[in-house]
Amino acid sequence: MAPRKHHRFPSGQTCSECPARRWYLEDGMRFCENGHRVEGYIQFDVDHEGDGFGSMGKTLKAKKEKRQKTKQQLSGNEAKELYLECLQLILRKQLQWVIKEKRFNGEIESVVKDLWVLRVGGFKGIERKRGEEEEEGGLVMFSSQTGGEGQEEGGEGEGRKRHDWKTEVWDLPGMMDTLGLVYLGCVMRGEPVRVGDVWRWARNGWMPFLSGIDYIPKEWRERLPAWAHQSLLTRYAKFKGGELHRSVLGLMTGYKENHGLIFPAVPAPPLLFLHVKDLALPPDVHPYAQNICELLELRLSFPTRETNHDRQTLLDIPDVLLAAAVVVATKYLYPLDSVDRYPRDYNDPNSMRMNWRVWEEEFADHEDKKPAMLEFEGINPQKIWSMEKKDITELLNWFQETQIEKNPTDETEVDRLFPLSRIPPLPRVQGPTEDEIESRMQRVEKGMQLIKPQLDTRTRGGGGGESTVKTKRAGSDYRDYKFVEELEGPAKRFYEVVADISGLGLEDLVKTVYSLEQMLHNWQRQEKRRLKNEAGVDQWMDRGE
Repeated sequence: MAPRKHHRFPSGQTCSECPARRWYLEDGMRFCENGHRVEGYIQFDVDHEGDGFGSMGKTLKAKKEKRQKTKQQLSGNEAKELYLECLQLILRKQLQWVIKEKRFNGEIESVVKDLWVLRVGGFKGIERKRGEEEEEGGLVMFSSQTGGEGQEEGGEGEGRKRHDWKTEVWDLPGMMDTLGLVYLGCVMRGEPVRVGDVWRWARNGWMPFLSGIDYIPKEWRERLPAWAHQSLLTRYAKFKGGELHRSVLGLMTGYKENHGLIFPAVPAPPLLFLHVKDLALPPDVHPYAQNICELLELRLSFPTRETNHDRQTLLDIPDVLLAAAVVVATKYLYPLDSVDRYPRDYNDPNSMRMNWRVWEEEFADHEDKKPAMLEFEGINPQKIWSMEKKDITELLNWFQETQIEKNPTDETEVDRLFPLSRIPPLPRVQGPTEDEIESRMQRVEKGMQLIKPQLDTRTRGGGGGESTVKTKRAGSDYRDYKFVEELEGPAKRFYEVVADISGLGLEDLVKTVYSLEQMLHNWQRQEKRRLKNEAGVDQWMDRGE
């Protein structure tokens, strides 16, 4: 019998049954020097047949190390280049969806392609030439060696804000920028598409956007750094409103300052028609909203106002201007309060009064059609006990997606024994059909009331207590809302529905509408002053002075 070969336990460890500090192997199991079996250990790497079987562990380890080396995550400019290729792949899928599902002209892909080239131009080290193709899928990375005036080479830019367009370049684009490019492509092509439409296509899961990382090939995902994974992980993107508008505002400003690119005017008539139809408003709102823009001499191209400063606001986006004009025109023609206003005759638009109670009933469940996005970050543990089954499932999905570090090159034994299943895609949210929108408009129209005309002054009271009352007309006691807290009743619900259809946050909509109303008040004061001065000049000329 061959002598046993003893080994020492790790420093500080002994047999669990005796103070022995040495152990030996026998039949693939470990025993202490006193013969007690050491639990929890089985030696598989034993060459019983002498055919090299015992070297399997070393071979697998070597193969694993080699595999880890080939799948190493990228960093620096190589990581940025791969990240931009991933964004480009998602952008192309979005364009394919728009062309196929919305039946847009295929030329929009060429337009967005050129916008993308300008957008990614100027990043240091990212110089893949036009025509180079990846072996997987034949993806072409457009040439990014296009520079605009005022643009400097060498901008890293990820995660930082730009302050001066003349001295800084764009930072790396994000997933929301792909939606902005799709919208700007529609603007360049003259398509009647609102920012809110693109925002809704992405939010409802129609257009490729949610879980953007799932559209990326596995080989690419394994080489992306953590920050790129986080950017492409859009399953839990917060659609509170205004996110896409700010992305569009940044893109428009950047193209103007970096490349001198001015976007054409948006097609106002069809866009206003879409607002009137979706909001089930009377057709009179359409011309009044357009007249507001013409009265204030506001452009329907970016920026909408002539300003002496470089700071732009959401109101400088033509799409936001049209939405605000619809709100102002509706408040003027069909006030949202209970004040009695009368027309001069039956040809006056105010001869019909909107029944806002009927309108509210039609839009009572409008927001319920949005997908539920729970705030899992920092959630109260007590709230979990009251969650429904579907919410708990989504909580676990969120934890798997955002809290578990996924490193395919560092697979553990637990990962192999208990692999995580693939998270199913979010359900698509169905919006109202054209027939439903048409039926809603008809029901709201039937609820409108005919108002009898009144003279400019009328007598109220009797029995010696009569008094002359001036009749209130359209625009009398017009109510401005500067803050969200001031909204109440039908006004609050109307603002909420307009914000949802426009893709804006409620606070953003209130601010833009209030800004437009102040511009109208200023115009009104200037017009009164002008008419007063003209009347004074006429009187002076009549006196021959």
